[in-house]
Amino acid sequence: MRSILTILTGIMLVCGAFADNVTALRPAINDAAAKHGVDPVLMEAIIRHESANATSSAARRKNNLAGIMGKRGQRRYESKEACVQDLARLLAKYHEKGRKTVPQIARVYCQSTSSWIRHVNSYMSRIRKGEFGAL
Repeated sequence: MRSILTILTGIMLVCGAFADNVTALRPAINDAAAKHGVDPVLMEAIIRHESANATSSAARRKNNLAGIMGKRGQRRYESKEACVQDLARLLAKYHEKGRKTVPQIARVYCQSTSSWIRHVNSYMSRIRKGEFGAL
């Protein structure tokens, strides 16, 4: 029983650390969202989904938190904050073209739209409920 509790505690700590990777970026997310007039909760949800809470290979090696693609695959950023700014710019561009909802954005952002929509909406709900800390 004691080893099970130790394992569960370890899992909780690891999951908390993953959440903190993105939570620590909230000031950058909020600044970029305000600058470009987009929803910071949507930005954080996309980041959490696309980067597995900032733990994916692209997040670690390329500072690409949002799965943003370029001509030769996933873009590389000099910092995670630079990626956050680029995501806000991209979402603002979609917004200008009338793409404001998660399903509308999904049509141009990713290939697996139904799964992406479900995951991003789930993260948005969890963020708003405070599951990753107060906004």
